[in-house]
Amino acid sequence: MRYFIFLLMVLLNFTACASDFHTNSTQSRAVKVTTNTAQEQRVALVIGNNDYQGVLSKLSNPVNDARAIKGMLEQRGFRVIYNENGTKRGMKKSLDEFYTSISRGGVGMFYFSGHGIEVDGQNYLIPVDAKIDAKSDTEYEAIALNRITKRMQNIGNRLNIVVLDACRNDPFSRSLGKGGLAKVEPIGMFVSYSTGAGSVASDGRAGGHGLFTESLIKYMSQPLDLRDVFQKTRKDVYVESNQKQFPAIYDQTINGKFYFTPPSGNTTQTAQSKHEQPIVIRTPQPRQEQQIVNQPRYQERRDEPIDISPYPINRIPRKRTFVKEEEPEKYEHPPEDYSSVVGYD
Repeated sequence: MRYFIFLLMVLLNFTACASDFHTNSTQSRAVKVTTNTAQEQRVALVIGNNDYQGVLSKLSNPVNDARAIKGMLEQRGFRVIYNENGTKRGMKKSLDEFYTSISRGGVGMFYFSGHGIEVDGQNYLIPVDAKIDAKSDTEYEAIALNRITKRMQNIGNRLNIVVLDACRNDPFSRSLGKGGLAKVEPIGMFVSYSTGAGSVASDGRAGGHGLFTESLIKYMSQPLDLRDVFQKTRKDVYVESNQKQFPAIYDQTINGKFYFTPPSGNTTQTAQSKHEQPIVIRTPQPRQEQQIVNQPRYQERRDEPIDISPYPINRIPRKRTFVKEEEPEKYEHPPEDYSSVVGYD
């Protein structure tokens, strides 16, 4: 009897434990929530150059502008690579780090404020230690913009943005108001200048911000699409400069929208779906002429000669390959009759 009661108690305890385990497991499964808070990668390279040497004039506000852009981008989730008063070696090192970072995909932004020069249709960004005594030295002392845009294109991330507040007076021009940068339209990128191609922009009041960057920061902090940010910036700059400065916009983007500040109710970056692959942009390569390979001509065997003369010879009989030797004809002389000859017996 005692053995039976002991077995009964063991069974009741086991049933209760199993019930509690099932309940806890069900509750654990019910409260598990999987959230994906991963955002699209954002990387920016910001360079501001004030302290120029040699024939290039020192500038007042590029470093102030670069610092303000850096702070704005960091607040908007960008990882910022920053270079202030960059030498040629320092700018190249920052660019290499930038290329490596944006190769992981997402959005890349390049911002430069300082001196920029156009030479023979090519744009160059000037480091502070550039030794430029004549405009022809620019190619060797400065950094070509088209090399930067081509590298960014070939990496193939979703979106690339290039902003240049580098349209100051050309120090090698004989007249004021001459200079600016040449037009550029790389496929798959969004490019903006502080003023139109071939024009110059004001450096602004010392200790403040340039007119272009000041308006740009204003609209980057609002929930506007990338195009709207620069359209509104352009309008403000044009009005505030008394219609003397009109920022250039070269919109060649093809991979969706972008917000520096996402609209209200959207706490994550407005980007493409995970399953949608961005279109990879490649720099078009120059067309190469096809090399003609000398191949032996096909020689067709003909039984009849080809008529290439002005006189028809197509009626010439076919050439005989075997001729049977003809036997000579046999000729028999008739018997001679000499009976009519006198004296012939």
